[in-house]
Amino acid sequence: MIQVGIIEDDPKLRNNFEQFFKLDKEVNLLFSYSSMEQFLSNKDQLSDTPFLVFLDLGLPGINGLEGIAIVNKSFPEAHLVILSGNTDEDMIWQAMVKGANGYLIKPVSLNDLKKQLDVVKQGGALISPEAAQIVVSRVNQFHAPKKSFSNDKLTPRENEVMEQLVNGFTYKEIASVLGISSTTVNDHLKNIYVKLGVNSKAELISKILSERAGS
Repeated sequence: MIQVGIIEDDPKLRNNFEQFFKLDKEVNLLFSYSSMEQFLSNKDQLSDTPFLVFLDLGLPGINGLEGIAIVNKSFPEAHLVILSGNTDEDMIWQAMVKGANGYLIKPVSLNDLKKQLDVVKQGGALISPEAAQIVVSRVNQFHAPKKSFSNDKLTPRENEVMEQLVNGFTYKEIASVLGISSTTVNDHLKNIYVKLGVNSKAELISKILSERAGS
């Protein structure tokens, strides 16, 4: 039997999930909470460990992105699936980078979910086609052959930031790849601009590509 948990602030959607899982003899609804705060207050009293946790991205208070690390720390073996109507590419990618195992875009079809549960049992992921396409595209981008850029005027870390930027990554993606904050990425870029005598991202990329073409 699959142990399932839900953290969703929309009462109608949460109720639909509750009723759906209660009718499935192969699923046990272990908990259903409306916020991360409620989850934190009750998780130590749970009678079992969830195999699958559905987490709303737009929760009040501690939001879903922040909640990913909390749920994963509380239940490291759980399959964590984000529920969200947000189809922004950066948001979906950030959720996956932070540790989500799946991403379902609202509205969620409960009939389709029934079929997908078997996929999860076999080690697969619960992910909407649109979200899957974004994740595959980003993964391919990260693993595609990259041009190497470096400048003696820059520190090793500044060269890393510059290389990621020139290869098309956003500030958020650079931060995730290098394990630093977006603020730190911005600080490094300010230093890079000063050292290389440029005033914008476009000017920096143009300068680096021109130097490479002339080398």
